[in-house]
Amino acid sequence: MRVLVIGAGGHAKVVIDAVRCAGFTIAGVLGREGDPDAVLGHAVSRDASDVEADGFIVAIGDNAARARAFDAHLERGGTPPVSIVHPSAVVATGVQIGEGAFVAAGVVVNVEARIGANSILNTGCTIDHDCVVGDHALIGPTASLCGGVEVGEGVLLGAGASVTPRARIGEWSTVGAGAAVVSDLPPRSVCVGVPARVVRKAGEEE
Repeated sequence: MRVLVIGAGGHAKVVIDAVRCAGFTIAGVLGREGDPDAVLGHAVSRDASDVEADGFIVAIGDNAARARAFDAHLERGGTPPVSIVHPSAVVATGVQIGEGAFVAAGVVVNVEARIGANSILNTGCTIDHDCVVGDHALIGPTASLCGGVEVGEGVLLGAGASVTPRARIGEWSTVGAGAAVVSDLPPRSVCVGVPARVVRKAGEEE
């Protein structure tokens, strides 16, 4: 399979490496003005029509930007989204992985978890049984979800954060690195600390 990687930043390097490790071919890398001319030896194109691919994945760390790029490419009638799972990841029985999702090296996804479209499970995070991760969400490196957790659409869970069983994190919320989520968190909020607490609504100034 020839994969178009959309994005040309640091996360794109991680995705390109995983695509190669999974045995697929990089069809091309799509970037914007100001992006480098090449990423890991692959020339960066500014026009998706220049690339012949069988599928695409959006390699942009910012959740809102990734969601916009994902929807825009679908609206243009481009190649279908493809999920990429690094071969070192452990994906258990009954796991559902949405279109365009990325599962990085060292990730563990346990039984009957559901991972949304265009989401990122970053390096070494763990997703336990029956968890639900929404579309366009990002679970940061080494973060941990206990069983039955629900992570809403567009949530950013920072590196090393942990979530206790059956807790819910509302859509488009941000949880800071190292936070401990021990109860439900509302949508569109910024949460930090141990235990995690809401410090402001998303978009408000500090």
